[in-house]
Amino acid sequence: MKAVIVAAGKGSRLWRQTYSIPKTLLPYGGGTILSTIMNSFNQVGINEFVVVVGYQSEFITDYLNKNDNLGYDIKIVENSDWNLGNGISVLVAEQAVGDGDFILSMSDHIVTVSALERIINHPSDNNLLLVDKRVEDIFDIDDATKVALQGRMITNIGKEITGYDGADCGIFRLNGRYFRAMREALKVNQDSISAAINKLIANNDMEAVFMNPSEKWIDIDTPSAYQHSLNNIEF
Repeated sequence: MKAVIVAAGKGSRLWRQTYSIPKTLLPYGGGTILSTIMNSFNQVGINEFVVVVGYQSEFITDYLNKNDNLGYDIKIVENSDWNLGNGISVLVAEQAVGDGDFILSMSDHIVTVSALERIINHPSDNNLLLVDKRVEDIFDIDDATKVALQGRMITNIGKEITGYDGADCGIFRLNGRYFRAMREALKVNQDSISAAINKLIANNDMEAVFMNPSEKWIDIDTPSAYQHSLNNIEF
């Protein structure tokens, strides 16, 4: 199974004012955020990656080239429409992914290895999302992508939804139905990952895999989240 890592976007205005490089290249755990993500996946048997780049792509490609792709099998895919929704970045990886299931990871989410293992090996044939129901403990819940649930099935997803039951941890296990859903969303000018996921939800094809109490994750979306992770979280 391959992992797609989306690293094409420009990031928030606040982030760009604070750091001059893509946040996935910031120092973390003896390497970078990106190398930490890849090393975690390698621990559960994934060593083939598709890295989607766009804005400031030269920083990421140079980093991987100078470090011998961190010892992994990495294919770089360019998203020339990086200024559009992040769903485009997943869609351009379709050919590189090939047939079968794949893992989708954001380039700024770090997750406990045991949680990655469970979503990879989950027996369901549905598309899957790692979800944390401990909403009161989530750092910066206001900025998190929220998830509404009915049992294990996801019924809605988005940053602004109300009545949510958990948060999107940034790790999906998807199949070819995702790409079809993304193309359907684009027909009505919706270009986010969440737009495609809501298409899958409408077909009862989006299931949650829940974080365990001992597991951790962080969305390093802002400088404050980066500092919080460095100071308070051990993976």
